[in-house]
Amino acid sequence: MENGVTSTPQDQILTPQAKGNMDKLDTILKKIRDYRQAIENRLGMITMEINIMKDDQTKLSDRLKQTESTVAEILLTHNDNKNDFERLQQQMEILQERVEDAEGRSLRNNIRIIGLPEGKEGSDQTQYIKTWLQSIAKDRLSVHFVVERAHCIPGTKPVPGAPARPVIARILSY
Repeated sequence: MENGVTSTPQDQILTPQAKGNMDKLDTILKKIRDYRQAIENRLGMITMEINIMKDDQTKLSDRLKQTESTVAEILLTHNDNKNDFERLQQQMEILQERVEDAEGRSLRNNIRIIGLPEGKEGSDQTQYIKTWLQSIAKDRLSVHFVVERAHCIPGTKPVPGAPARPVIARILSY
């Protein structure tokens, strides 16, 4: 038995040249089997790599689906927040107008008096301003006319000969 081939009575009849050809055929057959085994091993490795790629692709597909879902939720939340923001912005504008109106109405009762001599008011500036306004307005003021408070604009007392500080007076009812 040579190279895994059993010896038969026909082998004994073969010429040396035929035996050489048979040896060559056995060698070629062995090489073909080795190549086949190598190809099968390589195909096994390729199949394993393909399966790994399929798993990776499945994982990526799942992550993509999760990402799409998250993005969709974020977009919905963004739209809700955008609507809320627009609504709050409108409310803020309305409230700003109301504050400006209330501030304007509050300031209607204030008068600024420029040119009163500094220090003539004595200890009660509110009473001084009431008396002074009644003296210049005479009969045009209501009997219910009340000066709620009065004060000079904050700052240092001017030097003699310099213009006096303005006086702010709040009238209870204009």
